[in-house]
Amino acid sequence: MISKNRSIAKNSALPALFLLCLVSTSSCKTQPHLDLHQSETLTMTLRELPSGYPALAPFHYAHVIDPRDTFVLLESLTYERGSGVPLVHGQRHQVFTRNQAESLAPELSKALNLALPHEVAAFSVSDAEYPRHYTKGLAFVHGDELHLIIEELPRARHVDMEHHDPQQVPRWVLLPRDGQRHYTSFQGSTGAIPNWIIIPIP
Repeated sequence: MISKNRSIAKNSALPALFLLCLVSTSSCKTQPHLDLHQSETLTMTLRELPSGYPALAPFHYAHVIDPRDTFVLLESLTYERGSGVPLVHGQRHQVFTRNQAESLAPELSKALNLALPHEVAAFSVSDAEYPRHYTKGLAFVHGDELHLIIEELPRARHVDMEHHDPQQVPRWVLLPRDGQRHYTSFQGSTGAIPNWIIIPIP
């Protein structure tokens, strides 16, 4: 009788043990991304830095990023199309329109203030008139600096690079302002990464 009761108890405990293991396993897994905002013209996601980029994590989110500072930065960011001719510079173009900067700034600030040390903010933003013409990029804070990587610009404004290979030279270049610079140390390379800009945080 005792042997029979032990067998019943053992059999009834197996499903509970299996369920406990399943819950523990799922809770220990790192979420691949966390969607913070999703609309027709803007998406904001926290995720790990994609493979192919240098392993810079853990990132240091010690600063609270003010949306007003973010807006000023986004609206002032410019690029030029590559002419293919050395020493010949093209015309400056804004990376973000005013509407894009206004919608992106508060969501980007929120994402950077919520990000964990292994996460970056991945975004896509467009204008309501052209919702399919996205500007896409990544942002994270390292030390006292904001790193901003523009992976794709709308094809309606220029022919962009294939953003799957960070080392590929784009047909456009971000233009740093005073105190800003391009990222230059990538897998032993000494050349600047033209779509990756580093900005001091005020």
